[in-house]
Amino acid sequence: MKILYVYRSEATEEVKKLVTILSEGREAESFNLNTDNPDYDKLVDMMEAADQTITWW
Repeated sequence: MKILYVYRSEATEEVKKLVTILSEGREAESFNLNTDNPDYDKLVDMMEAADQTITWW
């Protein structure tokens, strides 16, 4: 199972711990929206390739 984590802001320590737990035994990628010019085309491609997408605000 492939998981994609999408971050709206910088991840807190709590979020990092949860991501570690959720990612155990799975392939995981992340995408940060908290940049000046996020590549939304890349995000769509990553979402289509992932089995599950989790967003963190």
